[in-house]
Amino acid sequence: MIIKPTSVRFKRAASRLRQIVNSNAEILRASWIKMIHPCGKGGCKCAKGKKYWHTNWYISQSKDGKQRMKSVPLEYVKALKIKTKTYKEARELLAIIGDEYWHEFSDKQKG
Repeated sequence: MIIKPTSVRFKRAASRLRQIVNSNAEILRASWIKMIHPCGKGGCKCAKGKKYWHTNWYISQSKDGKQRMKSVPLEYVKALKIKTKTYKEARELLAIIGDEYWHEFSDKQKG
């Protein structure tokens, strides 16, 4: 029988993950991409050279083995960065919890 790990590391990770889930935090699984490029309008200053090119933010995600990207308007960047940061934290906490169960299982097999 595998028992629940009792390490402080496990308890902290499990507690924080419960906080995230119980808070109904909004989570977005995506990576950020910053692109700098010209817009293509003839009268725009970006046509003068690279130093005038526009900065745009995109989120990227894989689904069914394919990459997909969405342009993110500047007014949404801050809110979406919080959601992707929450996802990254939850993923790291799950990795800690999984590692602790793995070690617990490995220790039980040895003994």
